[in-house]
Amino acid sequence: MRNCTIFAPRKRLYLILMEAKESLVTILKALVELHEPVPRQLFSDFLTGKETPELDKMQWFEKELFGSGDNHSEEYWSTLFDKALEAGFLKNKPAKSSNLALTPAGKKFLRKPTSFTIGEENEYSDITPDNRIESLLQSALEEKLPAELTASPKTKQQIKLIHAIDRKIALDDFAESESLGLDEVLEDLENLIHQGRALDITYFTDEVMGPECIEELLDYFYQSPTDSLEEAMKEYGDVYNIEEIRLARIVFRVQNMKNGISGSEKNK
Repeated sequence: MRNCTIFAPRKRLYLILMEAKESLVTILKALVELHEPVPRQLFSDFLTGKETPELDKMQWFEKELFGSGDNHSEEYWSTLFDKALEAGFLKNKPAKSSNLALTPAGKKFLRKPTSFTIGEENEYSDITPDNRIESLLQSALEEKLPAELTASPKTKQQIKLIHAIDRKIALDDFAESESLGLDEVLEDLENLIHQGRALDITYFTDEVMGPECIEELLDYFYQSPTDSLEEAMKEYGDVYNIEEIRLARIVFRVQNMKNGISGSEKNK
């Protein structure tokens, strides 16, 4: 979520000042293709075309952008990762990990790339982590649920999810705490909304995608004759992954619900 990882001390890297716009675009496009977040070393191996057992196991050799950065060294990509983190185009997700993921600013840059230069020297100092989300999550999960609402494991899971949303806990943090995939949490959300629960997740979508990106997808859904994920992926799959489009569709359906529009008025 937040870019609050603590950077380890690094050696100074002396480089000629150079334009790195195309390289940054390569990073951002590759993260979209790989359905970010991606471990940093694994991502470097992917960009430079290293045929490692890990990449083979994940079948990433077949990806379109595998080896797309083999004209640069690992040191170059490491430097660029750090510069992109510093500029706010990338973040570590989850916090304090080495996994790289796009930020709303990164998605905006991918849509309209501008000049991005890397200089002679890079230095980084520690950043203090923010544990507010973790403490809120723990508090929500420790709260006792009403006995009459805990009849089945599925119901328990959905009630926990509702409590987490009430407390504005990040959905991916919630998923991790419950040993779930984000896709499973989204499925629960979609089912709850289908049942008529208007759950507001804009606190989360605004943070992980940004209001501008959400607004772009909402405009698409309002103008489209269908809210089909398949059709939305055809239109925006080069910028947004399936989870982000599902999140936007959830926001769209909740807005329709609040406006008194039935979900059946648009094709699923």
